Amino acid sequence: MPSDTNARHGQSSPFVTCIKAHESLDPLSLPPSPPLFVFGAAITARAKIADADCISNGKYVGYYQDQFDQSCINLVRSCINTLKSDNSTDLWSVPTCVAGLTCDGSNLLVLAQCQNPEVSVTGAPHLNYDIYASIVGDCAWQDGGCPITFQNYVDFYYGQLTAIGSDFWPSSVDSIKEKWWTPIVDWTATGETVPYTNFDDWLHYAFTGTS
Repeated sequence: MPSDTNARHGQSSPFVTCIKAHESLDPLSLPPSPPLFVFGAAITARAKIADADCISNGKYVGYYQDQFDQSCINLVRSCINTLKSDNSTDLWSVPTCVAGLTCDGSNLLVLAQCQNPEVSVTGAPHLNYDIYASIVGDCAWQDGGCPITFQNYVDFYYGQLTAIGSDFWPSSVDSIKEKWWTPIVDWTATGETVPYTNFDDWLHYAFTGTS
């Protein structure tokens, strides 16, 4: 597993924004600074996001649970670019969008709606089962399936970084568990593992103020 650490605080982001009203300004290339708002706040299921909010959220991509992670920026960038190039609003059929939500929270959802206001959070199709099977393995196809373990999640996250050719990696597995995995298992309340249905619910409702 690659051992590269995160970019230091203050390194510019490579994310490419697509806010038409501000094409001369790439807010996601500005040096990151401590967020001025709380990630994870409830967002609308579908909305045209104000340009100012798009720029603000773009500046703080990769900040979640009081942690900045450069590898997360790479996943979010890939997610948004894939949705744009495919002209798609199906968030949970894109593996980097699934992985990106776990490390960027509601910020990814806002950026997806900035790119295309037709993106619906609660109305998005269910998690593509092939993606789920890629996370948990062949047991996904057994009767009743099988839940996601922490190790499954770690392997999925690193696998997506490898797939996009990321030069950055999380600082530690302990940090992944504390900042990204624990909030998921706390929300789903299914113990140390997360079944398909509960993970699908988390994708759709964890950041919308509903359950």
